[in-house]
Amino acid sequence: ARFGGDETLNVSRFQAYLRQEITYAEWVDLDVRQWVAAAATRAQISEVICAHLRLVPGAREAVDTLRARGYRLAVISGTLDLTLELLFPEHPFEEVFTNRIWFDDGGLIAGWEATPYDMEGKAHALAAIAERMGVPLAATVFVGDNVNDLQVMALAGLAIAFEPKHPSVTAAAHRVVTGDLRGLLSLL
Repeated sequence: ARFGGDETLNVSRFQAYLRQEITYAEWVDLDVRQWVAAAATRAQISEVICAHLRLVPGAREAVDTLRARGYRLAVISGTLDLTLELLFPEHPFEEVFTNRIWFDDGGLIAGWEATPYDMEGKAHALAAIAERMGVPLAATVFVGDNVNDLQVMALAGLAIAFEPKHPSVTAAAHRVVTGDLRGLLSLL
């Protein structure tokens, strides 16, 4: 909303995507072009991210423990790369699939790229990661929370819903974890 949009516009674009009137890349493009028109800077976008988003409880501890146990970790998300950079700069993820945004020397948006790996693309990303890492899909674990995770949850060897935001996510999951991401540790 700070950069010219509002929740109604966000819902409208999401619905247009679901009706296949626009692609995921077009949806991201519409959003970021709006930020460009509002002359949003890296500092302003960072301020909004830091004011409204937080790592879920136990995230650092859970991923550090999993890494120490020998798990290979990746992120497949429709968020901005800037979000991960700000909230988890020392992350242990080997691969990161997110939307990307670039800024010029003055901090203005200079370019962007929508990830091909959101919504149905998340399953493609998981398959590609598993192949590159030499891990059978049956040995993969995916943690998701919303409807954009349904297809990848169906592909993963173990699908975990963390604080699911939709009943279909709960139904698709092999296990559900709530409250603290360290709840994963007893499942793995």
